[in-house]
Amino acid sequence: MAEENAAVAAAAAAGGGAEGEQAPPKKSKKGLIFIILGTVVALGGGAGYYMWSQGQAEAKRKQAELEATPEYQLKKQMEFRKENKPPRFVAMDEFTVNLPGRGGEHYLQTKILLRTGEATTEAKIKNFMPIIRDKILLVLSSRTMQELATVDGKNAMAKEIALVINAIIEPQLTAIFILQQRLESADLANLERIGAIPKQTTAGERLSQTAIEAAAQYWKVTEMDLPVQGVLFDRLVMQ
Repeated sequence: MAEENAAVAAAAAAGGGAEGEQAPPKKSKKGLIFIILGTVVALGGGAGYYMWSQGQAEAKRKQAELEATPEYQLKKQMEFRKENKPPRFVAMDEFTVNLPGRGGEHYLQTKILLRTGEATTEAKIKNFMPIIRDKILLVLSSRTMQELATVDGKNAMAKEIALVINAIIEPQLTAIFILQQRLESADLANLERIGAIPKQTTAGERLSQTAIEAAAQYWKVTEMDLPVQGVLFDRLVMQ
């Protein structure tokens, strides 16, 4: 009897082992969910980075277009020049010209200093020196002894010399400055004659009221904003 019971128990134990092998543990659904979520997050992050990089590229493109505009460049130049810096002076070689007038021939000998606000102006002047000297000679020889005998006459000539130089090395800013002065027709004609401003526009017309009104929309430009801020006479002899 004891032997039969032992056999039954052994058989039951063997049957239980077989059932355990036939029913393996089920896989966890949580692991699959985490994998799916990770994939979604990775895809979303990649799309977000692409959109961000595209936005950055577009912003750089727009900034480059802005910096290429004349208005932006002029504004940066103005901001630079408005810094409180000590002036620099550029000495030019002596000029000798004949002066028109009654009572025989007269001549003028002068040495001038150009007041500037930045170091780069001197290099620009040197690059255009032949043209600049030609324009200065034109201004000097247009004066009479009677005009240069007065302080106002000397000051007017100094301003014209500064304008013709600025018109060569910084034409756009100089044109805005001149138009903002709202000069009389005679003064504008004289500036055209000496080459400080063009005689005609690209359309073949003289400077119009429209151009003057357009210049008025810019920030106020003064002599201190121009490359050559002033002209000083180191020597001036007339005979």
